[in-house]
Amino acid sequence: MLRTKTCYIKRLEENQFHKLIIGAALKDYQTIEDYAYYFTHAGADVIDISAFPHSVISARKAIEEAIKENPNLAEPLIMVSVNIGKDPHFRRIELNEENCTECLACVPTCPSDAFVILSEASGSQDRTDEILTSPAAPQDDKFFYKPDLCFGCGLCLPSCQFEALKFKNWSAFEPNSLQELQELGASAIEIHLNNDLEAFKTFYFNMETEFELESFCIGSAQMNELELREATLTIIDTVETKHGSQKPFIIQVDGRPMSGASKNSTDQNCIDAAKSIIDLQSEQVFIQLAGGVTENTFQKAFEQGLKVNGVAIGSYARKQISNRNSKDDRIKEAINIVQNSSNQREHLGQMIKL
Repeated sequence: MLRTKTCYIKRLEENQFHKLIIGAALKDYQTIEDYAYYFTHAGADVIDISAFPHSVISARKAIEEAIKENPNLAEPLIMVSVNIGKDPHFRRIELNEENCTECLACVPTCPSDAFVILSEASGSQDRTDEILTSPAAPQDDKFFYKPDLCFGCGLCLPSCQFEALKFKNWSAFEPNSLQELQELGASAIEIHLNNDLEAFKTFYFNMETEFELESFCIGSAQMNELELREATLTIIDTVETKHGSQKPFIIQVDGRPMSGASKNSTDQNCIDAAKSIIDLQSEQVFIQLAGGVTENTFQKAFEQGLKVNGVAIGSYARKQISNRNSKDDRIKEAINIVQNSSNQREHLGQMIKL
């Protein structure tokens, strides 16, 4: 069942849109395949991935597998994320091996298992609390960092006392590869802006590939209220200049990027940021929350009078799913996250109408 434009536009109009994020920087193709499979079962409207050909291939394969198992599932759009300049979504941790003492303090902080301990005795991968009771790795175990699993959340940085970890920013795609990504199955794009709005306009006007759905990510702890409004107005003007006033698109307001896996709630940041531009919402301009978003964020926003059109759930969903052991339990957890988010929002919407 192919999800048509009318369907996801309707979901946006009804304030029920859910994007599930695998990661703009994540390049481990098995992980992309796994989460695309779970997110399809969950009923995601869009699955957001890194802008690499094999990322799209992996997501496409997983979506087809899930729909083969359950033909009643709707097919989510595959969205590739690209960046204009420096953006926190396009960074990874770089390990300085000379400074690293293999103290293992970083291992339990990583929600994507990028830091692992490989037991030579058993040949198995472990990151359990039992191993971490020792101040250093056992002599027959090896510590590894797998950068392709890193999505740049930064939760590990405070744990390192030896300056062995730092961010490395990078560009995740080649502009001339957009056509290839679309041909492979990507039907949506998200452009992450920084404060260089002229660079964004140049990129957008020169972008020859036209995607079915376009989203523009602003904020990411880099913009104040005035800058958020200026960016939003620039996006609206740029899209209308290129496509006319009837093309619908999403403004994703990002609070604290990739913070959903942290212990403390951070979604109020994106809610507060969205308040500064919500008056620019229209039949063509849809507002979506991201950054620390959980299954409770939709309800939380509506309780504060913020009728956003959708939410983007990333590290929170991945962490909750990874905590489940079996494939069936992971599917159930993914379904529960989206259903709980939808049900809370729908119930609150009905209460507001009453």
